[in-house]
Amino acid sequence: EIEVGKHGIFIERGFYSGLLLPQVATEYGWDRETFLEQTCIKAGLPPHAWKDKETKIYIFSADIF
Repeated sequence: EIEVGKHGIFIERGFYSGLLLPQVATEYGWDRETFLEQTCIKAGLPPHAWKDKETKIYIFSADIF
């Protein structure tokens, strides 16, 4: 489960991929769904591509200095 402010997201589908760091969602005040949509847009995908079964979603945490 993605926790806004704790996890970053990497989305991949076919030759498209995009990554947003955990602090991005916090800085913009995004909720979980908006964070997923914006990561899709960064990857060059439609906003709701994260709902597609062919889209791979990876979460990670990061230490920001």
